[in-house]
Amino acid sequence: MPRRANTQTQQEAVQENAAVQADAGADMQMEAAITKTQPEKGVLALADVKIGDFMTIRNVRIKEDDYGLTVAMPKTKAGANEQYRDAVFFADRGTKEKFDQTVQKAYETFMHQQTDLDEEPEEAEELEQEEGGMNMGM
Repeated sequence: MPRRANTQTQQEAVQENAAVQADAGADMQMEAAITKTQPEKGVLALADVKIGDFMTIRNVRIKEDDYGLTVAMPKTKAGANEQYRDAVFFADRGTKEKFDQTVQKAYETFMHQQTDLDEEPEEAEELEQEEGGMNMGM
């Protein structure tokens, strides 16, 4: 009988711990900043992601594949055979999805701002040409 009670208590503790971890993941603040665009072949950009006030993950890669934008974690060499493995991984799928969405949104915002900056000089040149042409005729 004591074994069964002990097992039940352990299961309750595991469930309670999982609930606490889920709540912590939901409240965790994440901010991503694009640090470099097109740093290497096949990579669109690199990002640094700040998680809460306690950690920053650097060199998160943003790639584009058949499924759209993909977020890839930084890698390190592991072992004598020099295989690469993710340096950071999430134990919870929901937190990883939130992480990916944060990085993708930062990239899309960055690219939108770049597009706006590229278009503004052309508009300014057109206005100058129009104004210059009107003044010359007077």
